[in-house]
This record gives sequence, C-alpha cells and structure tokens, in this order.
Amino acid sequence: MLNKLFSLLQKPDLWQRSTEPFWDDEHISKGMLEAHLNSDWDAASRRHSYIDRSVQWLKSIIPAGSKILDLGCGPGLYTIRLSAAGYDVTGMDYSRRSIAYAKEQDSKTKYLYQNYLEMDYTEEFDVITLIYCDYAALIPDERKKLLSKIYCALKPNGLFIFDVFTEQTHKGKYDHTSWSYHANGGFWNEKEHLCLEAEYYFENNTVKVRKTVVVTEDDIREYLIWDTAFTKEKLLDEVTPFGFKMYSIHDDVCGSPYTGEADTICLVLKKEQ
Repeated sequence: MLNKLFSLLQKPDLWQRSTEPFWDDEHISKGMLEAHLNSDWDAASRRHSYIDRSVQWLKSIIPAGSKILDLGCGPGLYTIRLSAAGYDVTGMDYSRRSIAYAKEQDSKTKYLYQNYLEMDYTEEFDVITLIYCDYAALIPDERKKLLSKIYCALKPNGLFIFDVFTEQTHKGKYDHTSWSYHANGGFWNEKEHLCLEAEYYFENNTVKVRKTVVVTEDDIREYLIWDTAFTKEKLLDEVTPFGFKMYSIHDDVCGSPYTGEADTICLVLKKEQ
C-alpha cells in the first residue's frame, strides 16, 4: 500500500483520468447534494439568488414552449424553475442521488440518470444548457465528443448555452500541496482518513488539475478534477468546427454584457444548417 501511495503522490500526466467514481460515489454524492442545496454557497451549484437571475435571463432569450435539455442538472435547481415557466424540460445527470432528489421535488420535468457523453439524440431539442463551467471540466477528447452529440441533438436553429472560466481565474496561481486529517470522516470518506491535496498547472497556466488522495486504514483512492480556462478566441476556435455559429456572448449566464474581463464567459451558440 505504501508503494501505491508514493506512486499517487506524483504529479499526474496532462489529461490523466482517475478511475475512482466521483459524481456517483455513494458517500461523496451525499456531500455534493448538500452543497447543491446550500442556497448561500457557490460550490456544487451557484447561489440560488444567482440561479434566479440566470433563469430570468434564460427566459428572455428562449422562446416560450421550447424543449430544453439541461446537462449536468444536479438536483434540478435550473430545471424546476424552467419547467415552472412553461418549458418542456429534460434534466440529465450522472449522480443517482441528485436525480432521485430532483424527481422527488419536481414532477413536471423528465429526469434521466445518465452520463451525457453517452446520450444519443437526433434533432430532439430547441435548447441545450450546460451551466456552471462543466464543459471545461472535460478533457479535450470528451469535449469534442460532447459538442458532436449536442449538435446532433439540437433541432435546426437550436441554441447551446454554456459557460466556462476564463484565464483570469488562473492568473498568479502555481503548483501547491496541502493535507488534512479527518478523525470522524468528512466529504471524501465516511471513515477516519488523511486527505492529501494538490493543484497542478499545465499549458502556461491555462489547465489546472485538482488532485486528491484519500488514505484510510485499509484503502487509498485518487481523484483528479480538471479545469481548462478559456479566452473568447480559444473557445470559438474549439466549437466552430462542429457547425455552431455564435449567437451571442456574455460575461456570465445572467446575460451581463461581454467585457472580456470577467472570471467567466457565457456563449450562446446556434446550430445553423
């Protein structure tokens, strides 16, 4: 076990994926759901007051009666609001716990427990959303796969609305490590455990990975969570080969005018045929 620990304490290769489940882990998903539902905390979801403003903006650009697919919907914080506004909404997420909670709270929306990289639709939706920078948590091959699937799933002239963090968020950051001891368990494990954490930066600080190694008495687990920071140009260069045209660009998913100086970029892309 010590050899495994020494191996896991090394800086990972660029785009290396961990094999441990995260979103659907039986214990971690409890903490994730709590974070989603904390209305005053920008963690798994943004603050609920922000979500309210975001939905108001979405309603201003999405035609009434549209069929919407919300990818990475979590416990349905956006979907329940959009369904209440009269849209035909489907929410998809890879956390069984979040989907179960969403179904309990919201009977209007159709909820699917599924990895959105495996979805298979053809011209099914008027609008697809992917909110709170989930796109940039994917590695390049996954992003290409998702863009292709989203393009296929949209009806002609359909919209894809998503946001990413900008390079502003990585400025001045550097590789660093930390550790913490949890005698009574914590977010990562219900048992007593040691948590070894690191942030590593790649590609001139445009790519970050958060690495967490969780050590219990009888097990060691590794979790790698990636984040790519984008500029407007870099993001458009990535999405346009798939057939999308830029419909509008904003500083955030509340529709703030684009300045290029915010921590996020929100793109509204249009499928044109």
